[in-house]
Amino acid sequence: MKNKLQRDQELLNSGLIDSIKELFQNSKAKIPQKYYILMADYIDCIGQLDYKGGLYLDPVTVAKKLPTVINEIKEEDLAGIHGITNDKSITMNSSLTHKPNKLYFFHELTHALQTRKVGNHEECGFYNGKTGMFLTEGITQYTAEILYNLSNDTDMRAKKQQNTVRGLAEHTTYSPLSEYQLNGNILMLLSGALGVPLNQLLALGFRKDGRQILKEMYESFSDNEGKFEGFMFDLEKIYYLDKLIISKHKNQLQKGIINIQIPNSRYFSGNIESYGKLINKIEWELATMFLTNNNIDYILENYRKISLYLTTSELKQDFTNTIAEIASLQNGMNTNQKDNHKKQKIIKAVL
Repeated sequence: MKNKLQRDQELLNSGLIDSIKELFQNSKAKIPQKYYILMADYIDCIGQLDYKGGLYLDPVTVAKKLPTVINEIKEEDLAGIHGITNDKSITMNSSLTHKPNKLYFFHELTHALQTRKVGNHEECGFYNGKTGMFLTEGITQYTAEILYNLSNDTDMRAKKQQNTVRGLAEHTTYSPLSEYQLNGNILMLLSGALGVPLNQLLALGFRKDGRQILKEMYESFSDNEGKFEGFMFDLEKIYYLDKLIISKHKNQLQKGIINIQIPNSRYFSGNIESYGKLINKIEWELATMFLTNNNIDYILENYRKISLYLTTSELKQDFTNTIAEIASLQNGMNTNQKDNHKKQKIIKAVL
């Protein structure tokens, strides 16, 4: 693992820090030296990734974009919030030490690079001004941690993490992330359900048409036509219930149902119980997509891509039971029966 001194020296010797500074020379940007170093670090890490196997980002293109999305970086007491990106300004929590500051700055820098003005509102990643922040935070955190670990010469290793789904102790995530573990789990389930590698989903977050492409992929599967916006709205309910728990409204949510408005979107009613049910609903919907849209051979070879990321023992057991029944049915089929049409009928019958 590289320490700060070693990494800073690498960047200084490469000349990349000076190159980043030159990009801002004609602007009136207010950026402390340490954040020029961190921006250079971020760009250098993108350059170390294989393009197609990485994040589908060109470091030169990303670097040239920096002055158009950032004109100020500052530090303030944010009362527990790690960082905020708002209108070409990034504010970091002044109490953070180097390592967490670096990780969360990479997170906020990713937000800044993905944010665009559309009409009278901002969009970012999969967020269209109404819904999409749940998935956006997941892809942003994954991007940040991939680059952070690359910078530090450390490995990202997924592990079981208890108590990362706030207010719901029965949910255990399996994730390499240090924040937004549930968001990351759902992304991995979505990756498995769609049959799209995670890095390709992360890449969509940097595209203006990323949400539209995701919608087209989602609705291309059987029984999903017209359901994408509902899926995104359910995820946004989870996102805002979690925000209420973070802002110390957990007791209120435990006592009864409250009315909540998603900014620029609709109202919904929720509490701790509905929060858990929503998470279970989303996870099982994605598990079902995987089962109904693949042939039995593929399912039996790849079902672990789903089971690893189901967050309750009940969901895992239901999924395992379904896989066992599918395997049993397959073993009882003769060769002439093994066509895809009949396989799909069997899977749907099991569910």
